[in-house]
Amino acid sequence: MKRILIVDDELLLLQGLGKALRTDATEVITVETGEAALKEVASSEFQLCFLDVFLPDMNGTEVLKRIATLSPKTKVIMMTAGSINNAMKEAIEKIAYMFITKPFDLLQVKMLAKRITE
Repeated sequence: MKRILIVDDELLLLQGLGKALRTDATEVITVETGEAALKEVASSEFQLCFLDVFLPDMNGTEVLKRIATLSPKTKVIMMTAGSINNAMKEAIEKIAYMFITKPFDLLQVKMLAKRITE
């Protein structure tokens, strides 16, 4: 079974994206904080992670770096609706699989996730 982790503090995004990506062959775990994401990654294997840049407890780029260390095979797609500084952009470009801006088209993201996890 494929596993996808979604990390965002926006409940509506978590619910909508989670519902769009969940299938009989794909388990989707949703969490609202960086700390919760790191606990999930430390205890389970994920093929893909959607990670918000701005989280309430940690900087998303710090979570990205720690996920890369804990689970190097997990592909991370960074998401944000806001602007990011150069240091964040550099970390994202160096480590993340890709970067998407909110709002995004759920159908396109669903197709992207399917392609990455196949």
